[in-house]
Amino acid sequence: MMLARPPTPKADWAYFCDIDGTLVAFAKHPDAVEVREEARHVLQQLFCVTHGAVALVSGRSLASIDALFHLPFLPAAGLHGLERRDPDGTYQRVIDRLPGREQLLPALSALAARFPGLLLEDKGIALALHYRQAPRLGGYLSHTIKRLVAPFPELTVLKGKYVFELKPHVANKGEAIAAFMRIPPFCGRTPVFLGDDVTDEYGFERINQLGGLSIKVGPGQTLARYRLPNIEAALTWLQSLTH
Repeated sequence: MMLARPPTPKADWAYFCDIDGTLVAFAKHPDAVEVREEARHVLQQLFCVTHGAVALVSGRSLASIDALFHLPFLPAAGLHGLERRDPDGTYQRVIDRLPGREQLLPALSALAARFPGLLLEDKGIALALHYRQAPRLGGYLSHTIKRLVAPFPELTVLKGKYVFELKPHVANKGEAIAAFMRIPPFCGRTPVFLGDDVTDEYGFERINQLGGLSIKVGPGQTLARYRLPNIEAALTWLQSLTH
């Protein structure tokens, strides 16, 4: 289905943005991602124009988000909402321990060591197995990871762009956005969420429920009601508010 371009952004909306694939391009390794100065500038300006109603919502940890953008004042939800920094700087964590970590970490480490091109990212309360450099393994990894996770009903497996993420199912990007929308300066505004991946569909679903603007960046089936073709278009759209 052809999705429309989103309407011109407004200063009294609340803005939520995914990172990888939405504001910055993917890289072979998550730590190798480069943030263009334009993206950092757009976020700073958007924060000023909206009086702080901007938050990053990512599968990355808050530490990783801050290392990328160097904007520690920016509200953010990391690890798909498992951790959150509120506008007043308060840090919240939904859970302190990954169920089954003692069994899953060595099993996934062995899997990554067995196949060149696999990368295991230990996020503490979540684990991510990247296979961007070995895409042919997608089907095998899906079957294997489902088998490994089966004994742990508290966990869910999120399949993103060439990555499987194992995390507690108690949080997702939609719940993180809803939590922000209950507090100032977000509450009472029309929420907007830009995302590109399957894991962002939770955010799109919640945004639609809240009567906001759900914006898919790039191709693919989606619950989003609007689309921008790529990262450049997403940055240009956001930047149009600050001019």
